[in-house]
Amino acid sequence: MEIMIYFVLPMLGSVFLVGSMFYGAYRIAGRPEVSRFSWGVMAVYILLTVGFSYMGNTWVNLFFSCLFPFAAGLAFRTARTYLAPDFILTAAVFLTDVVVLMVYEMLWAVGIVPFQSRQLAYILLLAASRMTEFMVILLVAAVGKRAGRQTTARQIAWSVLLPLFSLFNMYCMVYLMQIYFTKTMMLLFIANLLFLIGLNVYFCVLMDIMDENRRLENEKELYRQQAAMQVRYYEREEEKYEESRKLIHDIRNHILAMEELYHAWGAGDAARYAGDIHKMLNQFQQKYYTSDRLLNIILNDKVQEMQREGIREDIRVGEVSLEFMRDTDVTALFANLLDNAISAAAQSGGGYIRLRVSTVRQFLSVTLENSCDREPVKTAEGFLSRSEGHQGLGLRIIRQTVELYGGDVQFEWKNGVFFARVMLNCYKI
Repeated sequence: MEIMIYFVLPMLGSVFLVGSMFYGAYRIAGRPEVSRFSWGVMAVYILLTVGFSYMGNTWVNLFFSCLFPFAAGLAFRTARTYLAPDFILTAAVFLTDVVVLMVYEMLWAVGIVPFQSRQLAYILLLAASRMTEFMVILLVAAVGKRAGRQTTARQIAWSVLLPLFSLFNMYCMVYLMQIYFTKTMMLLFIANLLFLIGLNVYFCVLMDIMDENRRLENEKELYRQQAAMQVRYYEREEEKYEESRKLIHDIRNHILAMEELYHAWGAGDAARYAGDIHKMLNQFQQKYYTSDRLLNIILNDKVQEMQREGIREDIRVGEVSLEFMRDTDVTALFANLLDNAISAAAQSGGGYIRLRVSTVRQFLSVTLENSCDREPVKTAEGFLSRSEGHQGLGLRIIRQTVELYGGDVQFEWKNGVFFARVMLNCYKI
């Protein structure tokens, strides 16, 4: 009985705690690929930490706690930028352990903890410490996980719901063990504890899978949006090609007519006729905004929409390179920025859109302003669309994309004009 209480249970608790810390670091790092080497590093660190913890030396335990961020970085091969959040995770776990112990001793002293047996009190303390630390790990991981995957209040609530239930379940079992505290009951408690740990791990993995599925669905939609724009682009190019064939067929007649005009009526009429021909030729050209092919397609596609809506456009793109961005992220950023601007400008009197894209040292600068007669609805998370069926999803996608590249985005409405300013670090990824 003593071995199970003072050896087996602490060992299980320590393995669960350190494993949970690695899981927290894994989520903070954005769920990187886990290899055999990763599992090996985690296994060695857990064995060393659990083994040295039985020495009962606080300084040794503190030393291994301080080593955790480096072990996590080695296991997941993450950059040094993740050392700070991993240190925060370690400090949060250490402080939680101290606070739980202090609160528990206080409750024991005033008689709120209803256990006469020191063994049962120790079991409850151990279970409460580990489950509370597990909840703190999930919260720190949810808040500190990689940008581009935003965390909602509902996700945080689900992260702590099952650990709270597990804590309550273990309290009930320990409370009932006062009535019939035997070796069999102790084995049943350990078995129940193992099942609860497995259930918590399964629930976390399930939440990760659901989060990844949502991310893949968003990415799939971006690919679909990008493919649709490219299809429209090539359809327009094909139509222009067919029209240009007809025009080329008649170009000799146009030249002959110009020569006759020049000789019969003078240069003035001939010049006007030549201008009309230039206009006919220009309508078959795809306007050039930038050397980046995908961005040029997006801009031409959105300008077509602006022209249909009667929106005046003023678009200037400097010498920029978007090679540091994935195609889906280029689509997510510029397509959503322009879609929101078109939607607002179309509902405004004298609608217009002004876009500037340039490179400032190592940063990509994007400035967009558009007419917006009605002030958008503003919440704690940002602006909401007034369009029916929209809840500000486009702005959230823009924020996620900007955060992914270590940038900053600002939205502002002032005197009937909506401003969007984006700065991206060209060397972030």
